Amino acid sequence: MPPADTTLTQLHHIISRWGDLHDALTDQQARQWPPVMGISRLVWDDDQREAHRAERLDTNPDAPGPRPMPISADILDTIREIEGALVHCADVIAAEIQRPAMGPAPRGAGWTPAEVARRDQLAADDAADLRRWPWPSRGADAEGRRVRPERATGLEYRRTAPDAAAWLAARIDAAPGPFLPLGGIRAARIGRVATWAATRLDTALREARRTTSAGRPCPACRSDRLEVHGGDGQPPTVRCADCGRTWTERQSAAA
Repeated sequence: MPPADTTLTQLHHIISRWGDLHDALTDQQARQWPPVMGISRLVWDDDQREAHRAERLDTNPDAPGPRPMPISADILDTIREIEGALVHCADVIAAEIQRPAMGPAPRGAGWTPAEVARRDQLAADDAADLRRWPWPSRGADAEGRRVRPERATGLEYRRTAPDAAAWLAARIDAAPGPFLPLGGIRAARIGRVATWAATRLDTALREARRTTSAGRPCPACRSDRLEVHGGDGQPPTVRCADCGRTWTERQSAAA
């Protein structure tokens, strides 16, 4: 079970980087792995260089040959998977700990009109409490947004990944509201989902450093142990595991 502080850190990390993940939908570099680097151009022959130059010059969308996708399918899948996991987790937790809304005043029980009005007002305020997680079938508009009465105060949640993360973080942090205590088992469940989602997000943003074979011999020593290192937000590097020579995006070669 991840510590509560770790879970909170992961949930807030998801919230803070969610916009970056959406930006990566149309970021060609973010979905290009292994990256196109100087090492590739070093070993191209003349025909390959000419083909690359022609491809760069060809901007006609009707021209033959593949064209980059307007969005990254991998990033889109990641967004859907993370959002689905977090929203589902919030649904499950809310079903177990979110107190049902208070009912209206019972009629015919000898209550005065003022008492009935007061109880009905309390019930309406309780149902509209924006700290509640919004179920898809009630308490939300067509986009999953909580309807906010003028008198209501508190947080407004939507059924999105960052909003689910914020609601789950509030439960981990034992924030007040119409909820039962979270308990260790449910906290562990949130921790597992948060760990998976944060890791998935970081991998999609290429912030989890990876190593893969360059698929070509080293230009310096001809070893087949040429590797691409990167994917962690830093400039990727090609390194030969035998001779130690390295190449980066910013330089063609380095000792």
